[in-house]
Amino acid sequence: MDALREKHLDTRRGLHYRYYASPTSNPSKPALLLLHGWPDSALLWQYVVPHLTSLNLTLIIPDLLGYGGTSKPLSPALYDYRLLSADLVEILDAESVETVIPIGHDFGCWLVFKFQTLHRFRCAAAVHIGIAYMPPMPVMPDLETLNAMMEQQLGYPRYSYFHLFTSPDAPAHFSQQMESVWHVMHGEGKDWIKHIFCTPNAMLEFLEAGRTDVPLRSYAQNATLKDEWKKQRPSPEDWEASFCWYNAFALGIQAEADASIPVEDYRLGIPVLAILCTEDGVNPPETLEGPKQAGLLPDLKEERLGCGHWCTYEMPGELSRMIEEFVMERGWAG
Repeated sequence: MDALREKHLDTRRGLHYRYYASPTSNPSKPALLLLHGWPDSALLWQYVVPHLTSLNLTLIIPDLLGYGGTSKPLSPALYDYRLLSADLVEILDAESVETVIPIGHDFGCWLVFKFQTLHRFRCAAAVHIGIAYMPPMPVMPDLETLNAMMEQQLGYPRYSYFHLFTSPDAPAHFSQQMESVWHVMHGEGKDWIKHIFCTPNAMLEFLEAGRTDVPLRSYAQNATLKDEWKKQRPSPEDWEASFCWYNAFALGIQAEADASIPVEDYRLGIPVLAILCTEDGVNPPETLEGPKQAGLLPDLKEERLGCGHWCTYEMPGELSRMIEEFVMERGWAG
């Protein structure tokens, strides 16, 4: 992140954002807007940035609401994706950036889905990393019904971990067992993520026992990386803010927002690069088939990475190459 400048912005709705930006390279070309997911910050992209600078495009990388140096309100209603998208527009306007290629990972990828729908004329293309495109869901089923649907589709309750993430005790569990959380996220093994996230009560029991006996993936053995990550969320309130993204789903806030989107806008008219990870059981590559068969991604390029969910750490060079090739193929490089 050394090549970027740290900046700050207070939005019209009274929230503070920290973000990182490179000098405007070529205002006629789209900027790259990189959006992290749970439970990360702009630092998620630190190993990717050195590769992407070769594209000679402006980079904008915010700490999203609830994370890092950005405000961490505890009201899920403030995380309505229409409001989050408006915050991003304010950052772009502050940087005099008109058009972007939003690039998202994890929940940041979900925000890209929404941003490219609400602000389609500001998006030249989009990159979805780690999560297949999910069209709007104007009626949000309860978690039991949702996981029953996942059992039918995939053979296991894909969103089992939502029960823990939306429980009132979650902030205490996560803040008190940071070492265990690191092992939850970055444990070695092809099926580890699927087991710990998608098996009922598996993650809660792991954290309550304070376990750290699962081997870590090689990148996660980097003590500096782990310490940087820990410093971003030192208190239960930090974790509570991060879980507001999930509570906004469970409480129907995002479904209400989705209901405002016309069905004809579910189809993405811009080029999309979808990069999915073969060892991510929560978001397996086959989840891309549904939106493809529904015709929602008419201009799609698919890529696969042979790694776990946190590919920005595990395979940053290969991930960056895929993004670079996509951008250059379309003639957007500066």
